Amino acid sequence: MRIDAHNHAGIRYGAKQTGAELVAKLDAAEMDRAVIFPFVEGSFSNEPIREYAREFPDRLIPFCSVNPWDSDAAVEEARLRLGDEGFKGIKLHPTLHGYHLADHGMVDPIFEVAADHGVPVIVHGASDLYNSPLEFAEMARAFPEVPLLMAHMGTFWLFQQAIELAKELGNLYLETSRAPVFEIAEAVKALGPEKVIFGTDSPFVDYEWEVKKMERVAATDAAYDLVMGGNIAKILKLA
Repeated sequence: MRIDAHNHAGIRYGAKQTGAELVAKLDAAEMDRAVIFPFVEGSFSNEPIREYAREFPDRLIPFCSVNPWDSDAAVEEARLRLGDEGFKGIKLHPTLHGYHLADHGMVDPIFEVAADHGVPVIVHGASDLYNSPLEFAEMARAFPEVPLLMAHMGTFWLFQQAIELAKELGNLYLETSRAPVFEIAEAVKALGPEKVIFGTDSPFVDYEWEVKKMERVAATDAAYDLVMGGNIAKILKLA
């Protein structure tokens, strides 16, 4: 099973991707399924994600996005989506929303919801002030039962640190969206294919190229299969 772990869906100023448009990209690139969550700039809603996932239940996997600054409302939103509505994970973006990932008072309640529902958390993880690899490590240690995906795997400047921390922490995974081939290949080599997860960050990429480049990062078909879908399928408990 080929699964893309990082896609935005909906409509916002300057960007748009419907469920049908993403499914067409999956078909063209011979991908099976995709994780989807909202664009999170400004005000945003998880409603389009629910609608797209219901329209394509065998292709699109819904994650909810929340802003921890919303406090109790963010926790309630996460519980609603993960509970009655069957969403499969949570997406956070500390950089856009202006908080440190390892701010325990603000972020722990969201991770506690993830732990209660047995779902992963994926977080924007390009190296910057709010979400450096060390912040991921802090949260991974605090919540060892929560699979934590570092989107963009610490590129560019901190990808080596991201690799070392993922090597140490069993629940910390590196997700490949927007990362160059060299860095991805280095991560697979250093960590083993079990700790690297494919994602694209569509619609902000050339989708077919993001898929095609992954042919260069794994030495064996078995390793490729894990990176391209096997690892996230296991985390999400997909058949």
